Amino acid sequence: MSFTKEHKVEIINTILRAIKEKKNPYKETLSFYKISRQTVYKYIKELIEKKLIKKVDNKNYTLSFYNFKEKNYKNVNLQEDIIYKNLLEEFEKDKKENVIHILTYSFTEILNNAIEHSESRNIKISYGEDYFSIYVQILDDGVGIFKKIKKNYNLKNENEAIFELKKGKITSDPENHSGEGIFFSSKVVDYFLIDSYNKNFYSGNKDYFYHFEHNKKENIKGTLVYFIIDKNTNRTTKEVFDSYTDDDYIFNKTEITVHLAEEYLGEHLISRSIARRILSNIEKFKIVFLDFNGVKTIGQAFADEIFRVFRNKHREITILPINMNEEVKFMIKRVDKNIVME
Repeated sequence: MSFTKEHKVEIINTILRAIKEKKNPYKETLSFYKISRQTVYKYIKELIEKKLIKKVDNKNYTLSFYNFKEKNYKNVNLQEDIIYKNLLEEFEKDKKENVIHILTYSFTEILNNAIEHSESRNIKISYGEDYFSIYVQILDDGVGIFKKIKKNYNLKNENEAIFELKKGKITSDPENHSGEGIFFSSKVVDYFLIDSYNKNFYSGNKDYFYHFEHNKKENIKGTLVYFIIDKNTNRTTKEVFDSYTDDDYIFNKTEITVHLAEEYLGEHLISRSIARRILSNIEKFKIVFLDFNGVKTIGQAFADEIFRVFRNKHREITILPINMNEEVKFMIKRVDKNIVME
């Protein structure tokens, strides 16, 4: 049986997506298309020959990096734009314009951090690409981003540094750097992770995490930034910047994932002290979204500290709670019946 080019592309995409999702490509494809198992085998064989997939064992396949490049640099007089041009620009040719912008922005921002602030002697850059995604790793052998932020901001531990970093506008070198690069890079890509001395900062789709865990061979001494970009995404850097900036392009909005306070700060959302720690350093923003997704309950004192005490002291800052269950809503409404909720 012969198929149109479009029909064949659909079948091949189904096979590739099944392999990406760790499903049986034969079973998945035959459930959608009235074709023979032999035809599916033929397409799988073609994909192996084109190095888009590889066989793991008799039953399983995995996507292959058909583009891969890796290079080590001495951290002396490096320039991130020159490295991008020499190392990655060749991979732009078949990419959507918005994907190129995302890759260029996130790569140059993160590499600049490693060059200027890591205090490292060496930087290793890895680029991999399979049928669906782009994978980038930038590894330095410096002091460690979380350790440096902890020291510069006089924080108790690296976990507090991670929690602050997620808010944005925090940097290991406040005199020479805005701290916006990591925040926006983590938002424009599909998965973003920093690994440093057994501590992790992550953002985005956790389904990608197994890629990092699979390739991780040892504890990171220094800082490794790992990010993934979906080559079919319609996301643009402009729409991400617009979400967190005002009409004058000033970065004045942020979002705090409240449940992470329990993970990183090690306390339940009950007391005034944990509320104050969650709100530390937000004076830099005009609008703060508090995302209560995953939070089952909060204490009366916690709610009062945020939605009455803090708001009365900082009327120039708007705090908007979002993604609340009924119990969290009830506790916040007890503090202020007129509070605006998203």
